[in-house]
Amino acid sequence: MSSDNLLSPIARSTWCLALADSCTPHLALEESETGASFEHWKKATSKLRAFICGDLKSESNLERFYNAFSDWEATFENTDSLNGRIAALVFSATHTAFAALFDEDSDDTALIRGNINELHQELDALGGDGAGLASYWRDLDNEWTATLANVKQRPVSATVLRTLADTEISPFGLTA
Repeated sequence: MSSDNLLSPIARSTWCLALADSCTPHLALEESETGASFEHWKKATSKLRAFICGDLKSESNLERFYNAFSDWEATFENTDSLNGRIAALVFSATHTAFAALFDEDSDDTALIRGNINELHQELDALGGDGAGLASYWRDLDNEWTATLANVKQRPVSATVLRTLADTEISPFGLTA
């Protein structure tokens, strides 16, 4: 069930948020290594989470934080490291999460999955456990997709959000 083409737009948005959340150790590392502040990304994903769970009602407020993140990201240069590319993936997933909320036909999750596969191959080529992490990722993706299969509208239940957030290891092997 690794394809989420059956997921609703809100479920796709929530899937992207789960991916971003699972990769926060990489963003913390990238933030530390570059000395940059990812505050705009943090605020945007915080507002996205609040919108998905129904705590935030205002689409214009959500869009304001998304635009601030987009403006910041347009000037940010990721490092050319594996971790920098993971950060770029997280930013792409964040854009995809917002796009799914405002355009029900928008679905770049296949591209995101392809990017994850490429990163696992790169990790494998660097001597890491790319194959093991790819297997872990497939299981995680299948779990998230199954959890979100019946999600059709906001608010997404706290139980579903907790299930998705229960990821101690990122898809690339860092622990939270």
